[in-house]
Amino acid sequence: MLHGLWGRKTGQVEGYSYTDANKSKGITWDDNTLFEYLENPKKYIPGTKMAFGGLKKPKDRNDLITFLKEETK
Repeated sequence: MLHGLWGRKTGQVEGYSYTDANKSKGITWDDNTLFEYLENPKKYIPGTKMAFGGLKKPKDRNDLITFLKEETK
């Protein structure tokens, strides 16, 4: 669930199945944490089962963050 993502801690939405790595990461999603995560999810949260390989280009990550920020208010 992406609605309300900004300001929420990792692995905390009820009804969703998260890896222990995701639940225990303990970070709060914001522009900076998402920017790092979107580059390489498996490096940012070792043990995650996220199939998404990441976005290497900073512009692509910034564009996605801008889009998500607007769409998940």
